[in-house]
Amino acid sequence: MILSEGGNVFKDEQGNLETIRINQTDVKPTVAWLEQLTGLSLLNQMLGSTGVAPTSGDLDLAVDANKVDKGQFRTKLEQWATSHGLEPKDWVAETGINVHLKTPITGRPDKG
Repeated sequence: MILSEGGNVFKDEQGNLETIRINQTDVKPTVAWLEQLTGLSLLNQMLGSTGVAPTSGDLDLAVDANKVDKGQFRTKLEQWATSHGLEPKDWVAETGINVHLKTPITGRPDKG
């Protein structure tokens, strides 16, 4: 299973992206925040250009589907959204084997 921020997954009713690009310097602090949220070790699970390119449209992170139940994982992310007064369907999505979370940069919504 891949946890992906899903830069192109989250759009408004008009089809406009609801996410922004993340600067390379913010990738590791954001992934560290995701580790705290999920309880998973993710810093060594970055795929492709995640953390390598100067900016990224999303963060691709590998999660072992043999160790993490996809349904329970999605529920945990939805519970996080709900606990912060957010609508889960606006923050968590699935496409194929992927689970996407619209993630605040470094865990701070004011940063994007």
